[in-house]
Amino acid sequence: MKHLLLVATASLLLLMSLSTCTASLAQFSGDWTNVDTNTGGITKLNIAVSGNTAGVHAWGKCHPTDCDWGATNAFVFGPDVSSNLVSQAQALMAVYDSGFSVTTLFIKIQGNRLAVQSFTAFTDNSQRTNYASSYVFQKSSSITATGIIAEVKPLRQFARMEILPLRSGISND
Repeated sequence: MKHLLLVATASLLLLMSLSTCTASLAQFSGDWTNVDTNTGGITKLNIAVSGNTAGVHAWGKCHPTDCDWGATNAFVFGPDVSSNLVSQAQALMAVYDSGFSVTTLFIKIQGNRLAVQSFTAFTDNSQRTNYASSYVFQKSSSITATGIIAEVKPLRQFARMEILPLRSGISND
């Protein structure tokens, strides 16, 4: 019940923060890196989109390597109940349950970046204070190729033993 109340409250916060801006769901797709290289929070996101659904894989700051939070299905939000989520997605919500806390991420497109609001509630009776964080992500600069790469053909093919003409008065003698 506590988890359901947390998700409902987080959903309400998301809906209140939505602007009238919509984006294609495909704009969320890809590898994203936190612009703050010194963050102590979320460092990377991988968002996979398929049709009108999305999944979020997150990593958090740990030493010596980042902690893998794993992947979870995301809720996709549109501007109204009859929205086409593929073309009118406004935000994603991803919920991570670590066993001792529940972290809810609200993800929105802002220009060519992602704005991420993170809300962490502790569920282990540790008396730790629940907290909220904000992050900005940019698309990772790594280049990936998918699919078949087309064959490249030269503009002009020369015979193997053909002598090419030289310019500037130099002769072939």
